[in-house]
Amino acid sequence: MFRRPVRSLPTALAAGALLAAMALSVPASASASPADARATVVTALDYNSTGWRYRQVPPGTDDPAFYERGFDDSDWPSGQEGFGTTGGVCSWNNPALVKTRWDVNTDLLVRHWLHIPRDAQEVRIQGTVDNDAQVYMNGKLVQTAVSGNCNAGAIDVVVPARYLECCNVLAIRGHDRGVASYLNVRVTYVKPATSSA
Repeated sequence: MFRRPVRSLPTALAAGALLAAMALSVPASASASPADARATVVTALDYNSTGWRYRQVPPGTDDPAFYERGFDDSDWPSGQEGFGTTGGVCSWNNPALVKTRWDVNTDLLVRHWLHIPRDAQEVRIQGTVDNDAQVYMNGKLVQTAVSGNCNAGAIDVVVPARYLECCNVLAIRGHDRGVASYLNVRVTYVKPATSSA
């Protein structure tokens, strides 16, 4: 009789370990629940994105309402960010980061449609321009970015919620003053925490 309990001891230990693991997993998943409920940042349009409609124009050229939702850009070429030139002095003026040519001493008009959920919070446009840009969301000017040579991050604005719709058009007029050019932006938003009702 003495031998039998000794042989079944490892089985008893294994069963006990299994029960302990199951018991420990309940608090772990319960504690993971608040983390899952936290707000998260979602990228609606990333750097180097495709599907941009663009047009280069002489500086100061009047192109009325290119930033409006109803503007017809169907005859514009389609390209990928970053827009710019290679061979400049900035770290981004290289073939790996410049996907669509933007000639120096010109203005660049770009447009891109994007979906943003109605419950999105803190819709933010961020990016780099060499040299300056006017940034529009659904026809509303949200930022005038004045930058210089090799200054990253000049475009940085949270879009007022009243300017947003479900389907949105982001439009930017970039202005270059010579030597090299560059434009690359992204749009993010905060997805609110799920309710635990």
